[in-house]
Amino acid sequence: MQFLKNPLLENNQYLVIFGVLLLLLIVDKLFSQRKTTNDNLEFPYLLRDDFLSQSEHSFYLVLKQVVSDRALICPKVNLGDLFYVKSKDSSKYRTYTNKIDRKHVDFLLCDPKTVEPLLGIELDDRSHKRSDRKARDEFVELVFEAAQLSMVRIPLRRNYSTSEIEAILRSHIDYEKSDEKKHSIGSASPKSAPKCPKCGNEMVLRTAKNGANKGKQFWGCPDYPRCRGVIKIE
Repeated sequence: MQFLKNPLLENNQYLVIFGVLLLLLIVDKLFSQRKTTNDNLEFPYLLRDDFLSQSEHSFYLVLKQVVSDRALICPKVNLGDLFYVKSKDSSKYRTYTNKIDRKHVDFLLCDPKTVEPLLGIELDDRSHKRSDRKARDEFVELVFEAAQLSMVRIPLRRNYSTSEIEAILRSHIDYEKSDEKKHSIGSASPKSAPKCPKCGNEMVLRTAKNGANKGKQFWGCPDYPRCRGVIKIE
């Protein structure tokens, strides 16, 4: 018995095959364009051999010996990663962010457990005597002061006394400080929102989700995590 062919079925099959072929062509073209775009890009990058100068590396070794495991040493930290601008004015925000974005501090000491910044260290060589560097140094000092983070300047030398460096650091860092956040102060009523002790913003009521205080309410800064100001509620 001879079966009759269904022209409609054949047409549908042809449409499906045509659609699959068209899809494959489109995918192939997209991948070709992507490959061509990447091939046209240049990547003229090489690893710098002078990430730390010889004098900076020499000081780093002495600093590492002095702080041991009491602090983390972070070299060449961008001020834009360390500080932020508090302003609701977008133009003012961009202006003051740009002022710190291309500046860095030579070394930053951080708490080894919380990685909380403790102290900025600047090494001053002869270039810091130039008028333009003096203006830059004064600006950086004022930024640290405004953010309430200590900074110390140490003249660049061939040799350093570990006892001298230890004395300088001791005058700025309390290694035995409590694990309590320095911006967590006092207590407040849950009925009225206090001001953040760090940035002055009106705080928001939050509930701890983890840790020993899980389920307890506290006042937290709305700019978290950039600002981690906390006030406990008794």
